[in-house]
Amino acid sequence: MARRRRPTQEGSATKTLDELESAGDRIVLWLGEHQRELLAGAAGLLLLAGGWGYMASSGQEVADQADTALSEVQSGYRLAMGASPGSVTIPEPANAEAATKIREDFSARYAVVGEAYPGTGAGAVAFLEVGKLEQALGDADAALAAYQAGIDSLGENDALRGFLWSRMGSVYEEDGRWSEAAEAYANAGALKTYAIHAGAMASAIRAYIHAGETTAALGAAEELARTEPDFTLPQFLQAQVDELRLSAALN
Repeated sequence: MARRRRPTQEGSATKTLDELESAGDRIVLWLGEHQRELLAGAAGLLLLAGGWGYMASSGQEVADQADTALSEVQSGYRLAMGASPGSVTIPEPANAEAATKIREDFSARYAVVGEAYPGTGAGAVAFLEVGKLEQALGDADAALAAYQAGIDSLGENDALRGFLWSRMGSVYEEDGRWSEAAEAYANAGALKTYAIHAGAMASAIRAYIHAGETTAALGAAEELARTEPDFTLPQFLQAQVDELRLSAALN
């Protein structure tokens, strides 16, 4: 209930305090009249906060599960190929038939991880590994499909997409499909979050030249020089670019 107040003089400190108290009284009354709505709103906020916390916790749990699943397959693959504990390199088994079977087996296992954990870094790496194994098996279509699946599973600016696009470029390059290779490398080169995007763009320039797409090659070279002034093209590639520029100027 609002308290009864004594008259106060205009402009006095007491009047100011009285006005503040009166405002406080009105807030108390308003809270009393609307407590049901406020409690419902507070409950909603708590549920929302709890839901956010749950989603964050759940997301981390999924990421952890994905990491574990990927690690298990990676360890199994290294062991099956005969790699020593702690070794960086994976040896090639002497028995080619056995190596093929191992790659086929673990390509399927990696695919399971990628499909089970879309949107996670581990899931994307699993698709990357599938692609690499399929490349080693000589199945270009399966490799491209795996890399595309990894790309599609990630956010637009995720750096891992750069690795996947670069690997796609390598598949097209091995197949002599230079225009497609250039496009894939250019996609990787345009992704600024990709640590070696400048190198990927250099690969795109090289692929454009192989494809006979002079205008695209020179355009990519100019863009790279503008955005990455400290990056130096390999000597052979710079010589090719210079030759194309000279030829374009003469024509």
